Amino acid sequence: MATLTLEARQTPSSRNTSRKAVSLPRNTTEIGTLDTPTARLVSKTILILSVLLSPFFALAQSVPGKSVESKDAPAWSINLTGGFASTFQMVLGSTFGPGQDVQDKLTVGVDNAFLKGDSVSAFGWSTTDLSNATPNWQAGLLYKLPILRRKNQNLSLTAGAQRWLLPLVKTGSKDWLATGNLTYGTFVKRTPVFISGDSYSLVKSNLPAGSALYSQIYTQHRLLHRNGLDLVLREGPAYAYSWGFYGCNGNRDFRYGGSLISSWKGTSLEATYRRQVALQDKIPDNGYWSFLFSRQLTGAFRHK
Repeated sequence: MATLTLEARQTPSSRNTSRKAVSLPRNTTEIGTLDTPTARLVSKTILILSVLLSPFFALAQSVPGKSVESKDAPAWSINLTGGFASTFQMVLGSTFGPGQDVQDKLTVGVDNAFLKGDSVSAFGWSTTDLSNATPNWQAGLLYKLPILRRKNQNLSLTAGAQRWLLPLVKTGSKDWLATGNLTYGTFVKRTPVFISGDSYSLVKSNLPAGSALYSQIYTQHRLLHRNGLDLVLREGPAYAYSWGFYGCNGNRDFRYGGSLISSWKGTSLEATYRRQVALQDKIPDNGYWSFLFSRQLTGAFRHK
């Protein structure tokens, strides 16, 4: 799911994302293609990120006789996600390409990087339409900062920059964006409730520039917790609005979706289904599904 990762896994945005989004009238006749140098650059970037993971493992090796690192000490994390989706759909409603799609995402991050509870992360995401083997790319650098931390309340702010190369969007988009996320979490009768807003502003694009907002409210219900196995249901509504983003304006769509997430020892399987109701003409009312498999590796940096 694209990180306008804006589907919240956030990853993310989702996000991207998930856990990580724009929309135009459905158009699969004007399909652009990435120029060869650009495609090679994106591929090399993701490859370089993968190669750079090896130092993290070396830094995380334990030292005999040393005590366990503090939970507030800087720690690294790597998340690899892959799976299938019914189509390539962005948060403003439209779908691109007939589908189905193969989706992949790599996220590398550092928790407690500068302050307690903050995080810095870089991600690369792609979705490839199987009918024409056309990939769409997103990549970004994000910084998350906790603003409020109380017993039953949390508020965090995330800001970052992203690069999008989306050949299936209209005649092909090549974008630089400034992004932000504000997420508030609390409990209602022991049920976790989250309110999240993702903003996207086109700083530079070959398509009409503008801004977009994607808002969500969702809850999490733990269905099972046994022998390290967790089964969680996440569900809730979402709404999208645009101010000239890719030439789109006004109310775009309303969605209600749910995800069933099974996790065990850093490995998770997520099955998602959502229904979309269009708030403008030329946006499809549709159902979207995805199955994503994730593996997360974490560890503390070794101190001399």
